[in-house]
Amino acid sequence: MKNNNFKCIEFDDDKKQLKILIGTEGIIPYDQIEKVSVLNEDAKFREKSVPFSHQVLGGTTFYTFFGGPGMYVGLKIVLKDKTVKAAYISDRITGINTDIYREDVEEAQEIKKMIDKRISRTL
Repeated sequence: MKNNNFKCIEFDDDKKQLKILIGTEGIIPYDQIEKVSVLNEDAKFREKSVPFSHQVLGGTTFYTFFGGPGMYVGLKIVLKDKTVKAAYISDRITGINTDIYREDVEEAQEIKKMIDKRISRTL
């Protein structure tokens, strides 16, 4: 993906800020961002606790007869004041190693690269 807007985030390079559309909605100036991580949030805790405080680790996971834990792929955005924001890539519950999961992780990594590039310019 080579555009500057995604379903969860819009970039405004003129104003040097991004807008979260899905997750912790709002506008964040690039110079307030300290760190961005691609993570999986346990679906049971989405919007019920601090974003990504309940993570599902990729790779080896505990699976039951009914499959692995449901989750949302997203970006954990930590601001310089230590506030945590979330931008969710997944618009539906997914599981490890599904096609949807792989597509969402790929998109999240692309967005992370774009944010990292922008915040490195503000240092």
